[in-house]
Amino acid sequence: MKKVIPNGTAIKQLREQLERLSTQKEFANAIAVSVRMLRKIENENAPISVVLLDRIAKLFGVHRDVLAATLLAPPAAGANSEVDRSPLFEDKDQLIPRHDWDYAQATSDEGKVYDEAASAHDLACVIEIPLTEETGGYAQELVDLLTGLTWSRRDILVDIPPSDQIAIRRRIRQLMVMLRGNDIWIYQTKVYRRLPERYDLPAEDEPATHQSRFVIALGAPGEYGETSMRVPIDHGQPFVLPSWKNFLAKQEAASC
Repeated sequence: MKKVIPNGTAIKQLREQLERLSTQKEFANAIAVSVRMLRKIENENAPISVVLLDRIAKLFGVHRDVLAATLLAPPAAGANSEVDRSPLFEDKDQLIPRHDWDYAQATSDEGKVYDEAASAHDLACVIEIPLTEETGGYAQELVDLLTGLTWSRRDILVDIPPSDQIAIRRRIRQLMVMLRGNDIWIYQTKVYRRLPERYDLPAEDEPATHQSRFVIALGAPGEYGETSMRVPIDHGQPFVLPSWKNFLAKQEAASC
C-alpha cells in the first residue's frame, strides 16, 4: 500500500479549527488511530497510508493533496536511500473535475451504514462485481432500504419510529451478511456535491448549494487484505482546489 509523508502542521491547524473533534483524543478516535500515532503525524510527519490520508481529508472537507507533503515510492534500482521522495502535488491551485474518484472503505457495520444513509441527501450505488439473480436481488433490496433513509425520500423533521429503525437495521445486517457470504463486500464513502449540476467552472463568487451523497459500492474482497476500493464520484460541479499557501491566505482573510 502506498504511503505518504503528511503535512503535520497543516493537519494540526485544521484539527484545532474544528467545532468538534478538535482535541487529539477525539480526532484520533474519528480516524481510527491512537493518540500517540496522531502526535507522530502532527509533530513528526510520520508516514501514513493514502487511505488514512483520505480519511483525514474527508473530515476536513478538503482534497488529500492539501494535507500531503510527499509520496513515498519504492527505491529505484541502485538507489542508496531507503525511498525516493517525489512531490505529490504542486504548490498551485488545482482544477477538480466534476467527475472524479474517491476511496470507499469496506464495512460490515450495519449501524454505520444506516447512520450514513440517514444523514445524507441522496445515495449512489457503484457495482464493481458481477451479480447473479440471487445476489442482485439482495443488492437491490439493500439499495432500496438505504435510499429510503436519505433526505430525498423522507421528511427529515420526522423521526423514524424506534421499532422501524430496529427492523431496518436488522434487515440491512441480514442483506450484508448474505452478500458477504457470496464474496461481495460493501464499501462506503460520502461526498459533498455542489449544485446546480454543471460541467463548466462557475465564477468564484457564484453561490452554490451543497448536498451530501452517500456512496456504496459492491465489490470483491481485497485480494491482498485491502479494505478500500477506488470508486467514481460526481461533485456536481467542477471546482478549484486552492494550494496550501492560498488556502491559508483565504483563511486569514476570512478571519479579518
